[in-house]
Amino acid sequence: MDSLDEELITTVDSGIIKYTALSKKMNVPLSTVHFRMKKLEKEKVIKYYKGEIDWKSAGFSIMAFVLVSVDKVILRERKRTQEMILKELQSILYVREGYIITGEGDIMVKIIARDTSHLKDIIFNYIDPKEGIVRTSTMVVLG
Repeated sequence: MDSLDEELITTVDSGIIKYTALSKKMNVPLSTVHFRMKKLEKEKVIKYYKGEIDWKSAGFSIMAFVLVSVDKVILRERKRTQEMILKELQSILYVREGYIITGEGDIMVKIIARDTSHLKDIIFNYIDPKEGIVRTSTMVVLG
């Protein structure tokens, strides 16, 4: 991967996926962009394309990050892992991203919600009841 490939993937990651727009933005011939993009797709550097959603326009005015702490003893007893908990959390419709982390919590998820009541429902009814989760800490994004 060279600097052109790196510029292509960071530009695509920022939301520009039309080859003509990439070509103009990067001042590179359209044929070069097409060839490089196909190569990056074949090498699975670019896995898929997704639309960027304006969640506020869709009625989801709250974005929050939830730190999830798990009890590793309970997980071992139940033959469960943090990865299993993360997959379960990622299957919740309103969870947009999720990661196993270090520091204060064990897992962090990004949630969208219609309002604070909806956020409370997501946390209390979908996250907290998961076996092995012992604590959550929620940070609401301002703005």
